[in-house]
Amino acid sequence: MSKDKKFMNELKSLIYTQLSKKYNKCLWPKPDCTKDCINAHSIQNRQILDQLASNNHVVMAVAKQNLDTEPKIEFKKVGRNKATTFTGLCSEHDSQLFRPIDINKFDSSNEEQKFLIAYRSVLRELHTRIKKAIDSQNIYQEFVNKKQCDPKNMDRPMLEATMAIANAIDLYKYKYVYDHIYNSNSFTKIEHECIRIERNCPLAVSSPFDPIKSIISLKRPEPKFIVLNVFPQKKDTIILLSYLRDHQKDLRPYANEIINASGEYQLYLLSKTILRYCENFVISPQHFNLFSQQKIDAIKKFYLATVTQLDLDQNDENLMLF
Repeated sequence: MSKDKKFMNELKSLIYTQLSKKYNKCLWPKPDCTKDCINAHSIQNRQILDQLASNNHVVMAVAKQNLDTEPKIEFKKVGRNKATTFTGLCSEHDSQLFRPIDINKFDSSNEEQKFLIAYRSVLRELHTRIKKAIDSQNIYQEFVNKKQCDPKNMDRPMLEATMAIANAIDLYKYKYVYDHIYNSNSFTKIEHECIRIERNCPLAVSSPFDPIKSIISLKRPEPKFIVLNVFPQKKDTIILLSYLRDHQKDLRPYANEIINASGEYQLYLLSKTILRYCENFVISPQHFNLFSQQKIDAIKKFYLATVTQLDLDQNDENLMLF
């Protein structure tokens, strides 16, 4: 093996090792917890995953880690006890925070329940972004240590690490607002648009997204997120769009695209929103098995393309997830 190849293999090994490390930090709204974290569900296990699972598995989009090829995803069956979990809460605080929604049926008129559903999405996304920021920074530092990057020059690894940190800071600021709302019981500071569709729901989503921000923008405006949750409730589909009342003027037009649509077109717009902005979603295996290979390929292509092109749009019936 040549020295160059051996060196590259060492770099790849460092990257894979870093990516495999877990980030364990309880993100509950008071910064005083040092307890070990659990694999907390961001989508409810008993009430939601139970309705979607087949043989205790659901289907998720899973990134394939291969540094020698372009990014790829696979739709794989994942055990429901592992699906949508994150190590961002200890057992005590996971139970304490979300008991009102874990033991009670969803009530669209209950402001606390709707807040907690959105809050859980925010915590999971913050954990994901912090983990990515740590990974990106540590990998970049290894490149600098091995003289593969010059810290005086803005190259791609430095840019990726910088953007990952900035994205984590955006979510941290947003989570801080949610913390204050939780601690003060001022749940009505969040605006919720709840849609109930009389149709079996084959999937579940829990993810905040910023429809305004351009990833190529050098400005860092105040982050304005819509928190999207989709889940089954018996024979109905629940769509919950949540955002700060202070952001209503800016975000309502984006929410209205889904709210004002109807029928199959509403579910089609929702499907494209999920694929464009969300990575934390699961699909019923029974429903996924109905997808043709052409449909799966189209979904994968659109999903990956929107990683770098958030404004990408195309009309393709194969992008319908419902």
